Order: sequence, then structure tokens, then C-alpha cells
Amino acid sequence: MDLRQIECFLCLFQNGNVTRAAKQLGIVQSALSTQISKLEKDLDIRLFDRSSRGVTPTTAGEKLHKMLLPLAREVDSIQQQMLDLGGEASGLVRVGLAPSLGVNVVPNALSRYCVDFPNVTIQLSVGYTNILIENLDAGKIDFAITNDTPKLGSLISSPIMSEELVLVVARKSKFLSSDTPDFNQIPPGRLIVPSSGQVLRSLIDDHLRKTGKTMQSHLELDALMPTMELVKTGEWATILPVSAISRDLENKVLCIARITDPIHRELISVYHPRRPLSLAAQNLLQAFETEVKRVGELANQTLQKSTQA
Repeated sequence: MDLRQIECFLCLFQNGNVTRAAKQLGIVQSALSTQISKLEKDLDIRLFDRSSRGVTPTTAGEKLHKMLLPLAREVDSIQQQMLDLGGEASGLVRVGLAPSLGVNVVPNALSRYCVDFPNVTIQLSVGYTNILIENLDAGKIDFAITNDTPKLGSLISSPIMSEELVLVVARKSKFLSSDTPDFNQIPPGRLIVPSSGQVLRSLIDDHLRKTGKTMQSHLELDALMPTMELVKTGEWATILPVSAISRDLENKVLCIARITDPIHRELISVYHPRRPLSLAAQNLLQAFETEVKRVGELANQTLQKSTQA
């Protein structure tokens, strides 16, 4: 099994059609078929089922694809590092971000970056910490900015900032009896929290254990935008990092209260040690880190103003 066979196999697996795969590889269909047949012969196993509608990977083909994909991505990484020696950032960068960073961090960071590095293609995904860590391990993204977690394994991480979590309600909330919300004002079942296993939920649960408090019945929801829309109705409350809601605080849509014995989340950048960041990825990471710190400073100022008002 050589690199050319691997390339042909992965391309055919992805396309599911000999004609499309051969065109993408820049070779004739017979040459692609020959490479796949030779690979099947060398491995003594059928990798694809053929039909008039295309090809479908067998169970063995599925397993081989899963085994080869990390190798292919490492080859791509090596190739990109060689191209980087020319000093010009280019290529594809795949990044994953925590949901709370989407609204306030992404627009400014990407607007500046895309002007400075027009030859870079960016794939950006938003996901919770556990999903981002899994994607890093699988080679689906190059780096992530997310919450610190003990589940990093061998991944390399660097701290970016620490941020306070606060109780959040709508300014028009039906159960807000003063300008400053309080846990005791929230009726049972009206607090929205992430589901068990999420990092922010673990921070909340740890806080409750340490303070000897209990959380009454609640709604578990792992999506930031629906959570915010429910809170804005005035019927719900939630617990979030300040930076995720700073814009709505400035617009007087929400109000917050600091939590006794504050809960902090630690934001980190993470990447895989076997897949060094390309020049383009390094520059993008720097752009995001700079914007995260800027937003964090503004959020802290907003927190001070909101809790002093």
C-alpha cells in the first residue's frame, strides 16, 4: 500500500463515484480503477461494492477509511508546513469555537484576518467543549478555543483568559422584584442550564456542592441562541459568561447578578501535538486570542457597571 493508492482510495471513498473521483485526481477512470483493484489485491479484501449508481464502501472499506484519515491529514500538515517555508500564509484552516464566542468575537477577528490573509480559506465550526476535543483528536479541526477541561489528554493547551459566570434574566422579567436578580426570585423549573457533562454545567454543579446549595428543577438546553431567546421572554433565567451577553447588557435587554463565591470559566486554545499549526493557523489563532482578550476586558467593564448600577 503506497501513498498514491491511499490518495485514490480516500478520494473514491469521499466521492462515491469513479468518474468524479478520477476528475478530482486528474487521472483517467481506468487508472483509478487499477489503483483500487491493486490495493484490494494487496490487502486481500474487497473495499467497495460496485453498481451502476456508483461505489459503496464495504465494512472493510469503512474501517480502512477511519484508519487512514488521520495519516492523510498528517501528510497534508507536512505539505502545508513545507509551503509555509516560503513565508506566505495560505491554505485551509479549520477552527472550532465555544458557542459563547460566536457573536462578540468572530465578526471582528475574521474581518481583519481575511483582509490581511486573502489566500487563506477558513472553516469555522461552533461546538461545546467535549465535541471540539473529539474533533481535535480526530483531526477534523486544527485548533479550538474553548473552556478548560480535564479531558484534554495529550492535547496542547494555552490559557487565554478567566471569566466570571453570572445569573442572567431579562430586564422585563416577570419574577424580577428589584434591579438586581437573585436566585431566590427564580421559580422552580425556570432556570436554564447546560446538560450534565458540559463544562459550564460541571462548574455550576461544583459551585453548588462547595456552597451546600441545591438547584431546583430546571431546563437543560445545550444551545446558546435558544437559551437567550427564552430568557428574553422574561419567563426564564440562566447562568452564562459575561462576554456571551455583553451586547444585550449594553442595550439594556438583560440584567445580571454576580454569584456569591464567584464561578469562573477558563478559556484556552488547544491543538494536537502531532499536527503543528500552519503559518495561516498560527496567525488566525493569534487574531482570535487578541479579540477574545479584548472582548473579555470590555465584558469585565460591563460587569462592573451593571452590578454597581
